[in-house]
Amino acid sequence: SAAAAELAGRLAERWYERLTSVFDHRLRGRQPIVLYGSHRRFEQTNIYGGLIDESTGGFTDSRKRRIVLPFAGSLAETDHVLGHEIVHAFQFDIADQHRSPLALPLWFIEGMAEYLTLGADDAQTAMWMRDAVAAQRLPAIRDLSSSRYFPYRWGAAVWSHLVDGEP
Repeated sequence: SAAAAELAGRLAERWYERLTSVFDHRLRGRQPIVLYGSHRRFEQTNIYGGLIDESTGGFTDSRKRRIVLPFAGSLAETDHVLGHEIVHAFQFDIADQHRSPLALPLWFIEGMAEYLTLGADDAQTAMWMRDAVAAQRLPAIRDLSSSRYFPYRWGAAVWSHLVDGEP
């Protein structure tokens, strides 16, 4: 609906201003956002050539610079996914500006997006870290590229530690 699109636009503008300050960078050109009314319709998009499963909250098309996401079940979830994808838009734009591919580990890229949208005190990330420490299974950073480690959560913990000095 028009009201949902207007609301998503306001959320995106807020994220854009916040992230412009964080990255000290302004995106070159407009950032298209394709918003679906439900996750079911999002899963059927033809913007992405592959299958989209139910756990995918959104994606940023690196070639055409489109952010694609459904209007989620809660406004907080939509806001988070939108912010996360706008972080990727900044990452792609900065890499392009330097004529360099974004060839960084997934934990670095996704972790940064999670850290910048959830913050250093995300309860779920803290829980994962406490559990890893208690079980004596805290991985080294060099191990985070393994598929054994969920790049969003582990990467966010690394960014939190690097920026704030805490897990």
